Amino acid sequence: MHPNSGPHPPYWYGMPPNMRVGDADRERTIDHLKYAFGEGRLNGEEFEERVAAALAGRTRSDLEALLDDLLLPMPAPPMPMSGLPAMPHPPVQPPGWINNGSRASFRPMKPGRPRSERGWAATAHWAAFVAPVVGPLVIGKTVGSRSEFVRTNAREALNFHLTCLISLILLVPAILFVGFVDELLFAAASVGALLGGARAFGGDSMRYAVNLRLVKK
Repeated sequence: MHPNSGPHPPYWYGMPPNMRVGDADRERTIDHLKYAFGEGRLNGEEFEERVAAALAGRTRSDLEALLDDLLLPMPAPPMPMSGLPAMPHPPVQPPGWINNGSRASFRPMKPGRPRSERGWAATAHWAAFVAPVVGPLVIGKTVGSRSEFVRTNAREALNFHLTCLISLILLVPAILFVGFVDELLFAAASVGALLGGARAFGGDSMRYAVNLRLVKK
């Protein structure tokens, strides 16, 4: 069926009635009749009569007479984009303003931690590879005296290093009989130190799942 068929008039509908029609116009008229027949608005006898009349039609008025009681008015043309009302935009609030539903209030935004603090906090954890126990102890006593964030991470790292050292001492008998126990302990300590340093460098205080936390301050 032609894409122009349907309940609405064809493109030539309403042109001068005495204008001659061609085979394409007759075929499109028949397509509209098929559409109406498929919807049950024409019975079989009416459909055959109108198809025969369409094939014999010579002018626009001949074809329009077959569709007058079947077609709907042409739909209104779409509104141009320039005529559409502007969509409302939510009010833009400056940084720090929090919308509480009925009103907006100012709440200072939490500043990011300085890169130097995050670097020292991460180093306290990563010191497990070069200076276990000593590294976080020194960082906590020096840089940690000026930054609570560095001090918290250095203390957690120090306790983790002590936990690993104590575990190594307690597992000496097992290491003598099972050679890979020390390797498992080293792998676990390495993964923990790497994760702790990464978390601290991201601006969060690390808290190990397994840690004796012997040092409280």
